[in-house]
Amino acid sequence: MGAWGHGSFENDDAMDWLQEFESGGAGAVESAFEAVTSLSDGDYLEAPDASMALAAAEIVAAARDGDTSGLPDTVGPMLERHQSSLTEDELLDNARRAVARVFKESELKELWQDSPDRLAWQEGLRNLLSRLR
Repeated sequence: MGAWGHGSFENDDAMDWLQEFESGGAGAVESAFEAVTSLSDGDYLEAPDASMALAAAEIVAAARDGDTSGLPDTVGPMLERHQSSLTEDELLDNARRAVARVFKESELKELWQDSPDRLAWQEGLRNLLSRLR
């Protein structure tokens, strides 16, 4: 995993996914959630899909509460362009489900288990879930 911090956008997969968001808007967000929420319990959730779902959830949370502090500076114009399509209740429900799945069972969780930043990563996910409520 190419990560340089515990934030949702502090990894290569999330940053690469931004190109999909720029062109696809809410459709790219929904696709990122679908890759996670379509899995059955026990199915292996790989780190890249988990990272992209967390990035998408951060965007949904920012669209709802206006807190863009966890987003890269380049996301502002993209968020503004797609704002109205990112605040639907169904998208919010999918965001919560995706984050909960990543937090419960995923390769990404496993990768953070042995990190000294494990607690910070977990707290970041708890904060994200709180913003999505």
